[in-house]
Amino acid sequence: MSRRLSRFAAAGGLALAALASHLAGAATPKLTTLFSFDGANGQYPDAALIADASGNLLGTTQAGGGYSTCIGGCGTVFELAKTKNGYASTPTILASFNFTDGAYPSAGLIIDADGNLFGTTAGGGAYSTCIGGCGTVFELAKTKSGYADAPTILVDFNGPDGANPTAGLIFDADGNLFGTASAGGASGYGTVFEIAKTRQGYADTPTTLVSFDGSNGVDPTSSLIFNKKGDLLGTTFNGGPYGVGTVFKIAKIRGGHASSPTTLVSFNVSNGALPYSALIADARGNLFGTTAGGTTYQGTVFELAKTRSGYATTPTILASFSPLTEPVGLLADAKGELLGPTYFGGANNDACSGGCGTVYELTGSGFVPRLAFAGTPGSTDCYGESVLSLMHKDRNLDVAAAALGLGRAEAVQTAVSEYCGTSAP
Repeated sequence: MSRRLSRFAAAGGLALAALASHLAGAATPKLTTLFSFDGANGQYPDAALIADASGNLLGTTQAGGGYSTCIGGCGTVFELAKTKNGYASTPTILASFNFTDGAYPSAGLIIDADGNLFGTTAGGGAYSTCIGGCGTVFELAKTKSGYADAPTILVDFNGPDGANPTAGLIFDADGNLFGTASAGGASGYGTVFEIAKTRQGYADTPTTLVSFDGSNGVDPTSSLIFNKKGDLLGTTFNGGPYGVGTVFKIAKIRGGHASSPTTLVSFNVSNGALPYSALIADARGNLFGTTAGGTTYQGTVFELAKTRSGYATTPTILASFSPLTEPVGLLADAKGELLGPTYFGGANNDACSGGCGTVYELTGSGFVPRLAFAGTPGSTDCYGESVLSLMHKDRNLDVAAAALGLGRAEAVQTAVSEYCGTSAP
């Protein structure tokens, strides 16, 4: 199993959006190509897009661009402007990497409240400690007229402090950045890092929160998520006692985060193997994810239940796939059904060796969606306002429950309580 799985992300995202729209009862989806990359403006987009406040689309390409420092180009950040009639017919290249400022951005972007863009490059940078460069974290500043004409390197990885970040970043409430480096660190097996937000901008060196040592994981290739306590949760593609990956937690403690991970799951093939993609959490804090392998390389969708004391000690396998199918990532729709792509598999074995891949839906997983209600979370009248709004709209809570796919009124009350952050009266 290789890291080729990430190359399905963009295509999978389009397919998931189309399927979700279809399931919601919308018109038959129509696929329109907005533009085609030509190398000079980018090549091999490897991650999902984001939209800014104006609806402009922003993304990265792993190769292409204006510099021949890398064979095939070092990659780009691009924007596709929103217009009155749809989108511009050609992208605007916001940054063309030149290796010195990074190369091969394989992850997507994140955007802060001021419109500044942040991302990672898997290679390039100032250090030759790693073949192809150790990678960077960059910022592309929002200006009055658009964006800065070159990225600002926030961190140049050097190997000991991490190398080759292939996943995207996340923010905490204070604007600090968190991410994973798939290699480097004290043992060379990858790190989890933080880049502190300062009054002047960001720290110029990462804080290594965890340096994986093999026994607790190897090769963290996916993005992190936070739980309600502020703990960081993620996966490693390899390592652990059985060598086929882990789910880990880095506990939030006073003053920061723990310096060593807690292994929540050590995959052992029979319960899955090689978790490549990021986790998702439902409204109750249960974790859901995929593994690319397992018994006879089947691949799985799994759940790790939230308990009063933390998390279950073993995952529940919700679905197993045909051999060598390789499910990649999850999306939950408004009803809590899980959707995802598989890298291989499907009916078209003649067109592609092993099948060209599929998009699947998993119903009945137990995923509790994060529903939005009329009240304001944290306010004293959130619960009452939300319930009164539902009763006004749907006559009573049993009807509201059916409309929301929650079953009974008690489930609606629980969902409203979780949304509001307070216990129901």
